[in-house]
Amino acid sequence: MESNIRYYILAGAALLGLFINMSFSWLLVMPDWSLSILLAMLLSQRSTWYWVLPLIGLHDYLLFCSVWVVFPFAVLSALLLMYADVSLAPGQYQRWASLLLACAPLLFADVGWLPWLLTVTLTVWIWSYLSVKREKVYVEPT
Repeated sequence: MESNIRYYILAGAALLGLFINMSFSWLLVMPDWSLSILLAMLLSQRSTWYWVLPLIGLHDYLLFCSVWVVFPFAVLSALLLMYADVSLAPGQYQRWASLLLACAPLLFADVGWLPWLLTVTLTVWIWSYLSVKREKVYVEPT
C-alpha cells in the first residue's frame, strides 16, 4: 500500500515537473522533469505501464503539441521490457536499452544534448532510488 502511495506522489511530482518545464524551459537548461519521473517509474516496476504511458502521452501533448514525439517510443520501450523480462528474466540491460529508446526522440525534437543528458541522468537517479525502495521480503535463517 505504501509503494502505491509513493507512485501517486511521484505522478503528482511529474505533473509539477511538467509545469516547471513549460514555465521555465526558455530561461534555464534543465532536464525534462516529468519524463524523467515517469520513465523511472516504468523502469523500476514495469507493472505501472497502464497508467504511466497515458501520462507520457499527456506530457507529449502538452509540451510538444503532439503525442508522436516520445509516446510511441515509450510504448515500444514498455513492450521491450515486458517481452525481455518474460523471455530473459528481469535485468539491467533491457532497462538501459528501454531508457535510451524512450529518450532518443528528445534529441530529434530539438531539445538539445545537455537537457537530454540531464534527463537521462535524472531518470537513472530516480530509477535507482525507486529500485532500492521496493519492499523486500526478509526470510528468517533457520
